[in-house]
Amino acid sequence: MIGIIVSGGISFIFVLFSTYLGVNYFKSKSIGQEIQEELQFHDHKKGTPTMGGIFIIVGTCIGYFLSHINFWTIGEGFKVEFIDVNVEVVNLLVIASLMGLVGLIDDLYKVKEGRNLGLKPKQKFLLQLIIGVIASYYFYNLGYDTQFYFFSGLGIEVGIIKWILIIFLLLGITNSVNFTDGLDGLVGGSSVLTLGGILIISFWIYRHPGYYSNFVIDSFLLVDISRLISATAGACLAFLWWNTYPAKIIMGDIGSHFIGALIPLVLFALGADGLIFFFCFLFIFEGVSVVLQILSFKYRKKRIFKMAPIHHHFEMKNWAETTIIVRFWIINGIAIVFGLGLFYADFVLFGQ
Repeated sequence: MIGIIVSGGISFIFVLFSTYLGVNYFKSKSIGQEIQEELQFHDHKKGTPTMGGIFIIVGTCIGYFLSHINFWTIGEGFKVEFIDVNVEVVNLLVIASLMGLVGLIDDLYKVKEGRNLGLKPKQKFLLQLIIGVIASYYFYNLGYDTQFYFFSGLGIEVGIIKWILIIFLLLGITNSVNFTDGLDGLVGGSSVLTLGGILIISFWIYRHPGYYSNFVIDSFLLVDISRLISATAGACLAFLWWNTYPAKIIMGDIGSHFIGALIPLVLFALGADGLIFFFCFLFIFEGVSVVLQILSFKYRKKRIFKMAPIHHHFEMKNWAETTIIVRFWIINGIAIVFGLGLFYADFVLFGQ
């Protein structure tokens, strides 16, 4: 438990101060956000330092790894010990960071070209797909079965479709988080809520290994995965300090890609595949709005929303940016509570 708190605390402190330095550095180098021509009401955001997700990734790594250094042992006092790092948990962090690298490349193209267009869609999708395949193979190689688990223990056999679903959901959530990252603090605040919910279930699983060992490998039954989640939540919370309206720095694709990949990876690791639809409800809501808008315009020549993603629709209906952000946080929080309820109900029904 102490390690979880230390992990989140270290990442929070690091990101809080490093982001402040990063804002000033990026300003001095004119590394700023470009705005889509359609978003004239976002002109005030033009030039805001971007690629702040770098600090989230670095802060997560620092918080996670430093939490494995123990300086005090109950009953023994001051004693420096190095706790072994869980390789499988580190692999999740590596895969998510690779997805973040795709976002970084996209961000660098935008800065270089001086416009809000980075990698071509096909290039970006191909890189994401490669990482999605790596992730799917990783879980296959770990010996995970081919059941799709709705709320941990409750699952259905889907065969080879399981590995395709991992790729689909990983890419879907990653791009949905990227779509959501259009208002100051929207992704940062929502991610803190989502990661908080995942932290609760990861610790619960750690405390009840007897039941969850039926579908979760031993490495993810340990407290180490909770350290990683805590470190990421601490990093997102500290970043929100600078990213909240009006933002001093923007997360960029590197941040949205990292967060969008790590969340489903952790849920897959915990055997809670179906909880993605609850813990990532807001992101899915935003992503679906984009898909519906595209399909409607392509086949009906009509738009469903004034603009997609849907948060821009409400902006064009003259909702204040802060109003949209807080209400979307509330929606996400409600969905997470439902997810936690289903997770616990599963344990009550099948885990006793």
